[in-house]
Amino acid sequence: MKITKEMVMKNAKNVLTVVAFAAVATASFQLGAKYQSDKKEQVVVENPYAHAFSPEEISIAVNESAELIMIERKTGKYIVYSDAIGQTIFGMYANRIHQEANGIK
Repeated sequence: MKITKEMVMKNAKNVLTVVAFAAVATASFQLGAKYQSDKKEQVVVENPYAHAFSPEEISIAVNESAELIMIERKTGKYIVYSDAIGQTIFGMYANRIHQEANGIK
């Protein structure tokens, strides 16, 4: 089989088409990955549960729906917990007071 100029040109066109398609696909995936990483860096979510409050920092209240409300004294910001969490915390607190009163450790 003899290699001719026409054969080279025909195959070169196919090869260049595949190379161009691969380059565009790679660039598209890289651009998408860069967009996702930039998007993730911009989103900053503050976790209200990340800080353990001391009794001097907060006030605790219970509303009419039996939900526990923790209010920061300095800022006035508050976090509302469901009634089940409020009842659990109250039960733990009452148990601790009971143990202290009866000398149980």
